[in-house]
Amino acid sequence: PNGDNDNETWDIVSIELYPEAKVQIFNRWGALIFETSGGEQYIPWDGTYNGEDLPIGTYYYIIDLNNNATPISGPVTIIR
Repeated sequence: PNGDNDNETWDIVSIELYPEAKVQIFNRWGALIFETSGGEQYIPWDGTYNGEDLPIGTYYYIIDLNNNATPISGPVTIIR
């Protein structure tokens, strides 16, 4: 996110199909910095924490679809 209206949020494709899903984003120390549910309630992450822009860096996500599948996890990087 850098204000150019391109890639300003992290939109997860088809998350609306999983209303019971939970999406969490953590910093490199493991602190939870963002959490949202799936389905129509999904709120895309905008690279902020408590309304403040987070620094450039790699953050980590866990997407639990709550459908007995193994949660999906990996890195997401902020580049400004």
